[in-house]
Amino acid sequence: MQTAGSGVYNRNDLYPLLSQSGESVMYNMTLTYKELSMNGFMVATMEDNESIHVVCTAFMGMTLFDFTIKDRGFDVNSCMEQLDRPIIKHILKKDLVTLFTRNVNSTFKAKKYKEPAKTKLGYKIRTATGKARYVIDNDTRRLNHVSLSGGPLRAEFSYSDEAILISHPRLGLEITLYQ
Repeated sequence: MQTAGSGVYNRNDLYPLLSQSGESVMYNMTLTYKELSMNGFMVATMEDNESIHVVCTAFMGMTLFDFTIKDRGFDVNSCMEQLDRPIIKHILKKDLVTLFTRNVNSTFKAKKYKEPAKTKLGYKIRTATGKARYVIDNDTRRLNHVSLSGGPLRAEFSYSDEAILISHPRLGLEITLYQ
C-alpha cells in the first residue's frame, strides 16, 4: 500500500457494524478453542447513550455473557462460570471493543494508505488497546480486515459477505460470526 498521508478521521470512516442508536445486529456464533467449540448467537444493540449492549447465548438458552461497551468503559453484566476468568474476559473485551470499533476514538489520528489501482484503503492507528491496522473496501463500503498487535493477544479480524472471523493464532482461539 502507498502512503496517502496522515490526518484526523472520523470513526464512521471505518464503517462500524453499528453507527446509530436503535440499530442492532444478530449473528450465529461459533467459539472454538483448540478442539473445543461452543455454538450460539450474539445480539448487539446500540443504546441511546451510544453504548453497545452485547448478549451471547447458547442455542439451548443459556447466557454465555452479557456486556455493555461504552466509549470509555466496559461493563460485565453477566458471564457464565466457565468464561468468568480475568484473561478470558480481557480477550472478549478486546475483541468486542474492536469488532464494534470502540477501541478508536470518535475522531482519531491515523496514517492512511491506498492500494494502487484498487479500492482498498488502510488506516494505521494507535488505539486504546494498542496499534491497529484497519483495511476498508471502498466499493462495498465495508470493513475488510483488522489487525491488532499485542504479543500473545495479537488478533486478526477478517470480514466477508458470509462471516466475520476473529482469530488469535497464538492462543488457538477463533470466534466466527455468521448470518
